[in-house]
Amino acid sequence: MDKILVRAIGGKTGRVDSGWDLGVTTINFEPSKLMAFPCIPSSLPVIECHRDEVIEMPEGAEVMARSSKTRVEMFRYRSHIMGIQGHPEYTKDILFNILDRLCQRNLIQESQAVKAKNTYAEASELEREAWKRLCRSFLKGHLLF
Repeated sequence: MDKILVRAIGGKTGRVDSGWDLGVTTINFEPSKLMAFPCIPSSLPVIECHRDEVIEMPEGAEVMARSSKTRVEMFRYRSHIMGIQGHPEYTKDILFNILDRLCQRNLIQESQAVKAKNTYAEASELEREAWKRLCRSFLKGHLLF
């Protein structure tokens, strides 16, 4: 969804050179963006399932979080648009179902699916409450970074 938003407001997206990003990834918030919001942790785990990413940010957009594999995990545009590369709304069942379908369609190898499933098993709780707080704060206009 974040890639649709980026294109709609003037940015560019494209394929990731390193291939699929699958499973649970830790995203790291830009320290300067969180100083005013101590209730939001400096990093959060999120489910990833993509092979495209933001290549060029739209004018006026700010990167809010990154990961070791993706330069723009989360962004803000002015005070009313926020995009998230990962899927905090996904559950284990959704992730595993998608991975199985990608394998069945020969879009990924079985070893990639197993590795991605293992990241879920190894991850600490996905901190859904922290994601809810972050999103609610933004929607209420309190998380303007």
